[in-house]
Amino acid sequence: MKILLLLICFFCSVLVNAQSEGNLAGNLQERVEGEGVITIYDEDGIEELVDIQVEVNERIGGVEGYRIQLFSGSGPAGKRKALNVKGKFLNNFPGYDADLSFTSPFWRVRVGNYRHKHEALQLLNDLRKIFPNCYIVKDGYVKMNKF
Repeated sequence: MKILLLLICFFCSVLVNAQSEGNLAGNLQERVEGEGVITIYDEDGIEELVDIQVEVNERIGGVEGYRIQLFSGSGPAGKRKALNVKGKFLNNFPGYDADLSFTSPFWRVRVGNYRHKHEALQLLNDLRKIFPNCYIVKDGYVKMNKF
């Protein structure tokens, strides 16, 4: 089942990308001198499945992804510390957003929206200079501009 979902997500990303760049299948069918031709045969209903997956991703507000956790703590002191960590982050990295969340009993500060774990590594390395205990976490559904 996971493989089927993975394949659907892959086809969704290909088709979403194709929608922004024109008709992918049509572009591949064009004959250009000196280049080969790729013919795509898809089964009936594939396009409908892809449209359903795109709709689901839009409805839930994103796709599974990764973020960097700067802080997690509990209680009133945890809230104060979380606010301080968020402020410190925003002062040092003004081009980024930081999310402060509370899931009983923990206050958390997380930054970044990444579809793949390796995409977060550059920011993680920069953050470790200021926040040595930060780490990458899998986050439910991160909002993505393009996937």
